[in-house]
Amino acid sequence: MKQQEKANIIDYYTDAGPDYEFWSKNFNMHFGYAKLKWDCFSRETMLQRMNEVVLNDLQIKDKSKIVDIGCGLGATLRFGAKVYPFTRFTGFTITPWQIKESNKLIKALNIDNAVVKYGDYTDIPLRKNSVDGVYGIESICHADGFDKKAPLKEAFRILKEGGRFTMVDGFLKKPENKLSPFIFKLYKRVCDNWALPCFPEIKAVEQQLRKIGFTNIIIKEISYKIAPSAVHAPFTTLAFLIQKKLKGEQLNQQSWNNLKACFSIFFLGLCRSSIGYFKINAIKP
Repeated sequence: MKQQEKANIIDYYTDAGPDYEFWSKNFNMHFGYAKLKWDCFSRETMLQRMNEVVLNDLQIKDKSKIVDIGCGLGATLRFGAKVYPFTRFTGFTITPWQIKESNKLIKALNIDNAVVKYGDYTDIPLRKNSVDGVYGIESICHADGFDKKAPLKEAFRILKEGGRFTMVDGFLKKPENKLSPFIFKLYKRVCDNWALPCFPEIKAVEQQLRKIGFTNIIIKEISYKIAPSAVHAPFTTLAFLIQKKLKGEQLNQQSWNNLKACFSIFFLGLCRSSIGYFKINAIKP
């Protein structure tokens, strides 16, 4: 990862990171999954459902070693550590503030099978063939290139034979230069404000996974399952702004960027022919 891109990500998540508590009391830094109809009424339930869906796809067994690449504040691995008490969870992030706060949250819950460490997912500090599962929840999008080659290659390297990989994220359904001017403007606004070089492109990622050596690749669009939580975004953003205004608090630039992206992503998500939310599963043979 380029140094400037890395610096942008660190600045964004250091300054805007605390704001995510308004989105999720458990600091889930992603969209949710509406498994049941009534899930739509509870954002936190949907966020936890997403954690559940991703971890279930890894088919975790006792004494497994699971890695979260780009773990944010570690909400998913904290959830996993409680559900799978005999599994070891390790999260990696390049943001020092996230490492400090994540481990505070882990300690407060008396969790002893999870930890968050410093690590760039394009150069993960683990031996090859050493873990049973790797996942990325809305984090691999921060990597360079439409095929996100570097983190996918690293995930493959550290997985044992038979190890499972899962990622969920927003994807382009067509090349960036094929987007309409209006959609492209919305797309660039989201990228610029969320410190993203570009969205992954679904066909490019699939091709890269095959080239790296992954097998049993299953790609499923789950946009309709994500939509209910996405609907929460503009209203939650507005409530956050009102609360800050009433308290007389000023927003820093990264917080403003986050809010602008939250509004934009809602409308971008309506452009279903160009953008979609996908879940990808694959196995290292």
